[in-house]
Amino acid sequence: MPEHPVDRDLVVPIVQEQLSVDAEPVVTGGVRVTKRVETHDELIEQQLKTSHADVKRVKTNRIVDGPQPAERVGDTLIIPIVSEIIHVQKQWVVTEEIHITQREALETVRQSVPVSHEEAEVERLDESGNTFTENVPVQRAQTPQSILERTQAETVRTPGAKPLSRARSLLKTNNPR
Repeated sequence: MPEHPVDRDLVVPIVQEQLSVDAEPVVTGGVRVTKRVETHDELIEQQLKTSHADVKRVKTNRIVDGPQPAERVGDTLIIPIVSEIIHVQKQWVVTEEIHITQREALETVRQSVPVSHEEAEVERLDESGNTFTENVPVQRAQTPQSILERTQAETVRTPGAKPLSRARSLLKTNNPR
C-alpha cells in the first residue's frame, strides 16, 4: 500500500554558526638607539713610593774563623766578604763589608688621563617610521667612589693585613673622611 505523505518522517536540518578568531601581528612602531663616545681628560694625582739602595764598601781586616753570614742592622744589610791569607797558619779575615742602606722617597705624580663615556639617544618610531619623543627614565650607574665604599664594606679582613691608605689608593676622591 502506498504511503501517505503525512505518514513519512520529515527531516529538518539544524544549522549552527561557529566563529574562528585569529590575531595577526602588525608593526605599530619601533625603537632606534644611537650611541656615541665622548672623551674628556681628567687630572689624577697619586703618590708613588720609590726605593734606592746606597752601597758602601768598608775595609775591616778583621780575623774570623770562616765564612760569615749576612746580617741586618737597622735599614742596612751587611754582607761580609772573606778571603784566606797565608801566615804561618791559615786564618779567616774579613777584608771588606758591603753595607746596603735602603732609602724611600715619596713623589707626587700628576698625569692627564683620557676618560671615555658613552651617551645614547633613544628614538621611538611610529607605524609609519616617523620618530616621536618619549621621556625614558635614565638609571645612573654607580660612581667609582660608591663601588669602592661597597667593596671595602664587603671585604673579608685577613688577620694582620692592612688596608691601603687613602694616600696610596688609586680610587680616592677629594672628600676627606
